[in-house]
Amino acid sequence: MSGSWKDRLSIGNVLASTQTKEGLNLVLIRGDVSYFCADVIVNTVPTDLQLGRGSLSQALLQKAGPMLQKELNATRQETTEKVGSIFMTSGCNLDCKAVLHVVAPDWDNGAGSSQQAFLDEFTRLLSGNPNKDRILMTGDTQGIFGTVTNPKSTRYKMRIGVITLQVAVGDITKESTDVIVNSTTRTFNLKSGVSKAILEGAGPAVEDECAVLATQPHRDFIVTQGGHLMCKRIIHVLGENDVRKTVSSVLEECERRKYKSVSLPAIGTGNAGKNPTRVADDMIDAIVDFTRKHSTPSLKKVKVVVFLTELLNVFYGNMKKREITTSPTFQSTSPKAAFSGLHRQHPIIHGQSTSTVEENLLSTDCSSEGQNHAWEAGVTNEQEEESNDDIPESWTDTNQQLFCVIQLQPGQSEYDAVKERFSQTCPSYTIEKIERIQNVFLWQSYQVKKKHMDMKNGHMGNERILFHGTDADSVPHINQHGFNRSYAGKNAIAYGKGTYFAVDASYSANDNYSRPDGNGRKHVYVARVLTGAYTLGHEGLISPPSKNTFNSTDLFDSVTDDIQYPKVFVVFFDYQAYPEYLITFRY
Repeated sequence: MSGSWKDRLSIGNVLASTQTKEGLNLVLIRGDVSYFCADVIVNTVPTDLQLGRGSLSQALLQKAGPMLQKELNATRQETTEKVGSIFMTSGCNLDCKAVLHVVAPDWDNGAGSSQQAFLDEFTRLLSGNPNKDRILMTGDTQGIFGTVTNPKSTRYKMRIGVITLQVAVGDITKESTDVIVNSTTRTFNLKSGVSKAILEGAGPAVEDECAVLATQPHRDFIVTQGGHLMCKRIIHVLGENDVRKTVSSVLEECERRKYKSVSLPAIGTGNAGKNPTRVADDMIDAIVDFTRKHSTPSLKKVKVVVFLTELLNVFYGNMKKREITTSPTFQSTSPKAAFSGLHRQHPIIHGQSTSTVEENLLSTDCSSEGQNHAWEAGVTNEQEEESNDDIPESWTDTNQQLFCVIQLQPGQSEYDAVKERFSQTCPSYTIEKIERIQNVFLWQSYQVKKKHMDMKNGHMGNERILFHGTDADSVPHINQHGFNRSYAGKNAIAYGKGTYFAVDASYSANDNYSRPDGNGRKHVYVARVLTGAYTLGHEGLISPPSKNTFNSTDLFDSVTDDIQYPKVFVVFFDYQAYPEYLITFRY
C-alpha cells in the first residue's frame, strides 16, 4: 500500500498498531471497510459468489454498486468456485484498485485449525522483504507484485534495435497508438479488469463485432475496429495462452498491417493469474524475437500500459537485468571493449539514468560471426519532476512555445483516431478540420490535478475521453484558458452549475450546445476529463456532494445523469478537464 498509514487510514478508529522488527506496519481499526482507501480490499464470498449473503459483502456491494456483482459473475469463466479460490474484480465505486474475493469455508465455530493456519502463514510471509506490502493468494499466482513504494518515475523506456519499448502506469483506454491489445477469454467477452474497461470504452459496436468473430475460425486472436478508443484497431488475445507466442503474433499482425505503434496490457496478469515476472520476461523476449526477424519494420513503438505501480517495477527490474546481458560471442569492433555470451540470448542493453554515473554506459558496435549489428537499447528513467516529461510525446515541437494550435492532417493516425471516435455517433457530419490544442500551462495544471485524484482515489482509472460542444465565440477562450464553469447555464444546468461533457459526440453536436456560426460551422472538443468517483447530479449543485458520511469535506469528483449508464458528466473545479482536440464540422 503506497502512501502513509495516516493518509490512507483516515476513516474509523485505530484500536492498536505496531511495527514488526522487519518494518511491517500492522494496524487494527474499527470502521467500515467499504470507505477505506487502499490498493486492494479483500472480501470473503460463498461458493455461489453471491455478495448479498454476508455482512462484509453486503457493505462492499452497497458502496461499489451492482457492477461489482456483474464483474464477479464474469470472472467465473477463469476460475473454479471452490474453497480457497480467489476472484479479482475492479473496485467499481470503492476507493481501491481491485477487490480480491476469496471463497471461504463455512464457519466451524472455532473447532478447526483456521487460527493457527493463519498465524503460521502470516509468520512465513514476514520473513521476506520488509519493504513490500503483501497480498495473500492461493495457487501459483505468486501474489507479490514488487515494491509498493512510489518510484520516482511512472514510465520507463528501452530501445531494442529500431523498436522503442515504453512501460508506463496508466489507462490503456486513453492510448492513441494505432493498435490497442485486449487480453480476454475464449469467448472474447470478458467483462472484468482491463478487458472490461476496453470493451466499455470501445462501445457496443466492438462488443457486437467480438461476438460475431468469436464464432468464426481464428488464430487465437481476433481484430476489431477501435470503436470509441483512440486507435485504429483492437487486437483481442487470449490471456491464458503462452505470452511470448501471443505477443509475437500481435507484433507480426501489426507489421502485416503496416501499423507503427501498439499498446498492450501486462497480458495474463489479471484473471489468468500468470506470474508477473514471467510475463514481463516473455513480453520483452517477444520484442527481441521481432527485432531479429525484421531489420526495418513499420512497427516502431511498443508500449506496455499497467494499472499498478507494482507491475511497473516488475518490468523495470526485467529491463535493468538485461543491461548485463549480451548476444552470444559478440566481439567488439572497438579496442575499448569486448563481450562474451552469457546465459540469455539477447542484444546488449545499455542503461541510462540520471541518478548514478555508473549506469551511463556507452553503446557499442558489435560483430557476431562476420555480421555487423548495431544493437541500441537503453532503459530511460523519465523523471516526472522535469516539466518537459509532462508534455505528450505526440505534441509537435514548437520551439518551447507555451501555446499553439496544430492542425492535424487526414491520414495521420492521430487524425484518423479522433475522426473515428467522433463518427461513431456522428456519421452524417462532414469534418472540415481537426486541431490539437497544445497549451503547456493547462496541460501541466491538469496533470497535477490528475495525480492528486489518482492518489486520493487509490487508482488510475479517473480519466475519461468525452465531448464538449460550444459556439465559435467560446473557442479562443477555451483554447487559452480551458473550460470555465462560468459558461455553465449557457446550455444546461439540469445536473448542477458546472461544465458539461458527453459520452457520445452526437449529444455535444446538438445545435443546443454546438451552435452553428454564420457559415454553418459547428465546434466540438474532444476532452480529457477527470470524472473520478461520481454520483447523481441535480439542479442547483455548485459542487459535488460529499461521498463520506464521516467526513463532509470528502467530495465526489463529478456528477452524472445516470450511475449505471452515464451519458453526461459535470465537473465543477478548474483544471479538471483538458481540451485536447477541436473538431470543426458542418452538416
